[in-house]
This record gives sequence, structure tokens and C-alpha cells, in this order.
Amino acid sequence: MDALDFNLIMSPSDVWTGFISDDAEGNISFNTSDTTCTAPENTGSFAMPSIYREGADTGYIEIIGMGAADPNQPIYTSSLHGATGVPADCTATASNFFAASVLDSNNTKQGATATNEYTDTANVLKVSYFIRDGVAGVEFGNNAVHIEDFMEDATITNQEFGIFSGDFQGFDFPDLNGGAPFGGGAARDKFEELRAAIGGNTVINDWSANSSEAGFTVGTDWVITLPGQYTMLDLAEYLAALVTGDATDCASSASAVACDNRDIPLTAEFTVYDREEQGIISASGELVVSPQLPGTIATTSLPLEVNVIEWGVAPVLNGENPTTVSVPDAAVNGWASLAVTSSAAKTQAVCDFVADPNNPVLCTPVSNEGVPMVGFVAWERSFAANPDANYGRIIEHSYQSAE
Repeated sequence: MDALDFNLIMSPSDVWTGFISDDAEGNISFNTSDTTCTAPENTGSFAMPSIYREGADTGYIEIIGMGAADPNQPIYTSSLHGATGVPADCTATASNFFAASVLDSNNTKQGATATNEYTDTANVLKVSYFIRDGVAGVEFGNNAVHIEDFMEDATITNQEFGIFSGDFQGFDFPDLNGGAPFGGGAARDKFEELRAAIGGNTVINDWSANSSEAGFTVGTDWVITLPGQYTMLDLAEYLAALVTGDATDCASSASAVACDNRDIPLTAEFTVYDREEQGIISASGELVVSPQLPGTIATTSLPLEVNVIEWGVAPVLNGENPTTVSVPDAAVNGWASLAVTSSAAKTQAVCDFVADPNNPVLCTPVSNEGVPMVGFVAWERSFAANPDANYGRIIEHSYQSAE
């Protein structure tokens, strides 16, 4: 679920930074000391609303370009850092994102008479990230995954209301299926383009589960992220079905397609090798995933948009509900491939928004050619006697398609 949104209005050549943290009570927030304008206005911390807080200890971040203003527009002037290095007027900038100010995806108003035309952002954003383990003194990071030419038009939406307020020009959009469904702007049906860009069936990477009497351990956690699955939910009907306890078989009254059409859960099968080409052999000659009942061959499920797979004796990321995988006897490191197949438990289709006033959120079936997947393996090497020698790294996954 979409757990936390805010809008960022960057000045040309600007750099903006922030970080996610939680507190002793379990509250999650996005924090920043940066002066770049935001909507709502930045007070140093954006607290995650409680509506989808449960299960949000692990997740991912998406950053989508909404639009670009030319230098003649008031919003350009108010958000510009200028010679002082501080934006001129972030309150005026934020005023563009009230519902009454957003006319459609290409136009907003700032003040009583000014109308602003926007263009798409093009491919101007560069995003990187890092993960820090303050206890072990380890920090590792990488570039984010960038999707080129994702939006062809501006898609400016308000940050005041959402679809549960009846506002389809609000903060739920844009998302990984495109811009707002009504009022102009970037088209929907982008999730199929996302499939084409990052869809795959197999993930390949290294693993290590090394523990030495010399006093060091090596742990590896795989992260398998399946971005955009939330766009395949008829959210209103899905949440209503959760209340009635029938979310596994919810169907739209105006469509034969179930309201939960996500690719997840996925069935995952692991092929695991050590560094000398030796794999795990079961009694039936197949590779297995643990734990399993005696005498059975087990596969595992990837039920979430973000799944963590732990290989080592010590978790690296402390992900929620992690999966563990068996390794060859006496092996401490190697490589593996993870092949995913679609679950036959339910219909799968891309959920798109249709202009039907009686049921505005319907699902349109499409072909399922590969699942959008991104991720990495996080390594952490720890020395009990010399914590100063601890270090970590991130290695991106490699992917294969069914073809």
C-alpha cells in the first residue's frame, strides 16, 4: 500500500536529501533538514499516516517527475533558491497544490489570476540511496533504478484530497501506472511499459553464509522488489472485501475480473550452488527450499512487494517475514538463481481507472509477460574482535526473461 506521500519542488541544479527513521513507539517518518520546497511545507519531518502503517517497516520508495515550470511562472520564482541558497517563498509554492488550485494535469494557479502551463520533467532526475547499520558501523548504497521516458506529459495533482474523498486529481497520483485518470495529463496503462522495461522471470546473484572460528561472519540478504503491484488493485472494493473477510475472492460488480489482480503471491524456486558448481540434491533429485515437511519437496512464496531472503547466520537488513534458503552441505558461499512463476490462485491483470461514475475503479485484463522486478544483495562482514573492520556492500541482481 501507498504509505507516505509528499511533493518535492526542486530548483534547477538542486540537490535534496532525506532519510527514513522510526522511534520507540514504532512511528515511521521521512526526515530532512533541506530547505527545498515541499507540499505540504517541510517542518523537518513527514510522519507516516496510520491508515497503511501496519506492515510498513519494510518497503520501497518511488520518485516520479510530475512536471516542469518555465522561468516565467510564479511557482518557478517562488521555489527558486537564487543567490541566497534558500527558496524565495515555499508557502507560495505549496499553494499550487491545494485542490482548488489544480485545474488539470497541465495547469495550476498561484494567486488569483496566474495560470501556469507545465511540461514533462524529461529525464533530469538522478537518485541514489544508502542503508546504514548504526550498531555495526556499516553503510552501503547504490544508484536507484531509473526508468527513462516514463511520462510524456505533465501530471500535476493536488496534495489535499484523494480517491476516498472522491478526488481523482489528488495525491494518489501519479503512480507506476501513469498520471491522474481524469482531467488530462499523462496517460494511464504505464504498468505494461514497466513490465517491458524491467519485467523478468529469473533473478541471479551471489550468496554467502560464512561463519569462521577466526571471529568474523558474512551475511547476505537478497531483496526482491516487485514495484507497482498496488496499481493492480481495485482499491475501494479490495478494502471493502478486507472488512468482510472476503479479500481473496473479491469481484467487481461491473467486471468479471477480481479486484485483486496483482502478480503476487509469486511461486519461487531456487537453484543454489556453491562456488565449485555443487548444488543441493534431495532424495528425488530436485533442489529444495527449507523448511519443508519430511518427504516433501518445497517451493516458497514471495507474497509481498518487497521480499527479503536471508542466507547468512546473521540477518543484514532485519526484514519483515524473511525467507530462508538451504545451501549445499558444508558450503559457505556460492551463487543462486530464483525463478518466479505466477500463482494460479487468482486472476491477474493490470488494474486501470475507467470513467464510470457508478464504479470508477475497474480492472482491464492484459497479458502477463514477466513480472517487474528490481533488487540487490546486501553483504555485511562483521569482526567481533575489531568492529572497526566491519564493512558492507550492495550488488545489483542480474535478470533473465522467459525468452
